[in-house]
Amino acid sequence: MDIHFLETQYDSVDYRTSCNLRNELLRKPLGMSLFDQDLEEERDFIHLIGKNEEQELIAYLQFKKIEEDTLKMQQVVVAELAQGKGIGRKLILFSEQFAIMSGFSSIILHARENVIGFYERLDYVREGERFLEVTIPHFKASKKLQ
Repeated sequence: MDIHFLETQYDSVDYRTSCNLRNELLRKPLGMSLFDQDLEEERDFIHLIGKNEEQELIAYLQFKKIEEDTLKMQQVVVAELAQGKGIGRKLILFSEQFAIMSGFSSIILHARENVIGFYERLDYVREGERFLEVTIPHFKASKKLQ
């Protein structure tokens, strides 16, 4: 599966499509809706997407600037039909290069307990104890970029 990764803008068609994907895979299973929160704060975030050969949006993540040199990775999602094919890994690697090219030197994230191993295999370091976020267990992790 050939994937093209790129940046998109808040409130673009691709951004709105990503909101639907995020809602279906990250919020609905928890009995929640992404659209119940104010998404206006995402106006200042960096939005990265992956599209397949048919130009369908199948992967997304966002970065929130935390400090001058640090980004927080959030809302990482890969469409169900594309899971298990290495696309999540490619999205993370693309996002790290994007961060470096944008002048950032570290990334932090809150990983759901069931995917912390995925991030650890990509050299993210688990920090601290398990905690609850959006009603489910998470771990904080970070990575210094090369």
